[in-house]
Amino acid sequence: MATVPAIVSLEEYLHTEYSPDCEYIDGTIVERNVGKGKHSYTQSELLVRLRQILSAPGKVVLVEQRTRVSESRVRIPDVCVVSKLEEVTTKAPLLCVEVLSPDDRWNRVHASIADYQAMGVPCVWVVDPYERRAWVFDEVEPPSEVRDGVLRARSLSVELPLSDVLPPE
Repeated sequence: MATVPAIVSLEEYLHTEYSPDCEYIDGTIVERNVGKGKHSYTQSELLVRLRQILSAPGKVVLVEQRTRVSESRVRIPDVCVVSKLEEVTTKAPLLCVEVLSPDDRWNRVHASIADYQAMGVPCVWVVDPYERRAWVFDEVEPPSEVRDGVLRARSLSVELPLSDVLPPE
């Protein structure tokens, strides 16, 4: 017998701590795939490298930050760049990054990307450390796989070699 997920209010979600943290999608608490070794390594390197590149004031690089993408949804990008630190991000980040884990499915990743884009995020990176591939979803360019080895966020004037964030082979 299937169980129906309980509906939780946004207020209750925002005042509850989950370990690991969960997303909030239209009243439902949605577990995220927990990162493993290569995921964790890539997420850490993205955080460090982006902090080095974006050291100017007005650019804050965060890991696993609750981001309210709409009135009824809160996503948690693996890494994001914001212009202002908030307890729960409500202003569109300048960049969101999703690092794939072995259990991730593209339909869930695409749903997250769609939510970020609807919020107004100008660039989303998806990095797969297991297949050593990445994709850029830019507001002014069609989605594309990174074929030249460089992650780009035109809106931030950022270029980051993919090999700098991937784990050693």
